[in-house]
Amino acid sequence: MPEFRFITGIGFAIAAISGCGELYRDEATRYHAIVQEVLVAKGVCSSAQDCQRKQLVFWEGGGLSLGFLRWGGAYINLYETQDPVLVEAIVAKLRETHVVGSEPRVLLTIYSSKHLQPKVVFRELVIK
Repeated sequence: MPEFRFITGIGFAIAAISGCGELYRDEATRYHAIVQEVLVAKGVCSSAQDCQRKQLVFWEGGGLSLGFLRWGGAYINLYETQDPVLVEAIVAKLRETHVVGSEPRVLLTIYSSKHLQPKVVFRELVIK
């Protein structure tokens, strides 16, 4: 019977690994673009390229899929921000774009610190 356990274990490991990766890449890049649009509209950046140069917004589409079970979401990190009005404008635009009840959830983390500096969290939000 040890062979059966070994084969079952290997099969489960392969199934788990096959679901890894950037499961929500397209969604994360879409939400990233929305945040950049708001930053440009509010005058924080002159363009999306300027936002990238300033290293203000980063994304990650992280998740795990095991058949019909899914974990993770679209992760958006915003740096050098302490303006609650700007944060509310970003959240409003993300909520407007996000379809309620759809996948993935959006996890927005706003840092008052600069990127690659010790992280100081200003606010964290989950949009479902």
